Amino acid sequence: MTKVWFVLGYLGSGKTTFVGKFLSGRRGKNAVLVNDFGAEDVDSVLLEGTAEKVESIFNGSVFCSCRSENFVESMLHLSEGKFDNVVVETSGLSNPFLMRRLFRYINDRAANPFEFAGAICIVDAANVEKVLYSLNAVKMQIAAADVILINKSDLVCAETLSRVERAVSEINADAPRYFTVGAELPTDDFPVRERALPPYIEDITVQKAEIVFPDGISARQRQTLCEQLAVFCHRIKGILRCGNGYAVYEFTDGKERLTATEKAGNFLILLAAGKFSLAGKAKEILQRSGVTFTLC
Repeated sequence: MTKVWFVLGYLGSGKTTFVGKFLSGRRGKNAVLVNDFGAEDVDSVLLEGTAEKVESIFNGSVFCSCRSENFVESMLHLSEGKFDNVVVETSGLSNPFLMRRLFRYINDRAANPFEFAGAICIVDAANVEKVLYSLNAVKMQIAAADVILINKSDLVCAETLSRVERAVSEINADAPRYFTVGAELPTDDFPVRERALPPYIEDITVQKAEIVFPDGISARQRQTLCEQLAVFCHRIKGILRCGNGYAVYEFTDGKERLTATEKAGNFLILLAAGKFSLAGKAKEILQRSGVTFTLC
C-alpha cells in the first residue's frame, strides 16, 4: 500500500529542503505533490529529480474549496501509479484540518487505496515567534501535526529554543518534537492520531501579488527592493533572469537564495496576511525603486 506523508510548515521553514532529504533516504518508487499558494509554480522546480514523479497545484491551498478538487484528481491519478511513497508538500499558509477528510474521500475512490503515514510540521525556530501569535495558519499547522521538527535550531540561542518549544507544546502537547538543522527527520516511527482544530483558532485571509519585470532587475535593485518588501511580506519568491540564464529566487531572513533552473521567467510572488492592501504597499515601494514592473 502506498504511504502518504503530509508536510506542513510556515513559509520559509524548510519544507522543500525536508522533502528532498526525506525522499533521498527512502527506497522504492516515490512521488511528490507540491502545493504553492502563489500564482506561479516555483517550489516544484526545486524538487525536480528527487522522485519519479513531481506534480504541482498552485494559485491556492489544496485544503480550500478553490483547489481541493485539483488535489483529489491528482491523488486519484497517483493512486494508479503504484508508488511506494507519496509526499504532499502543503502551502505555508494553508489550513490543514481538511486533509484527513479529503484523504478518506480519496481512498473511497482510489484505484489503489493509500495509507496515511502522518503529518510532519516544520517549525522555523529563528522566525516562528514573529508570526506565531498573529497568524493562525502557523498554529493550525502545529496543531495538525503528528511529529514536529523545530528547524534551524543552530541559528538561535538555548533560551529562544526553550521558549519556542514551550509555545509549540502549548498548541500540540502529544506530538513528538525534535530540534533539527537542515530539516532532517530522525525517525519516521511516530504515532499517527486523529486531530481536530482547536476551538480558539480561526482561519485566515491571505493576500498574494505577482511582480513581473519586463526589462529585468539588477542584483542591487533586487536586494534593496526585497529588503523593503520583507517588512510586510511573509514570503518573497519567484524565477528571475540572471545573466544568460534563469534562477529560482527566494528571499528569507534578509538573505537571497538563487538556484539555477531551465524554467524561464522574470517575476516575484509576494504573500502576506493582514488588514492592509498588499498590492498598494508593494506598488509604493516599486514606484520608488525606479524599476520597470507590472503588478498583478
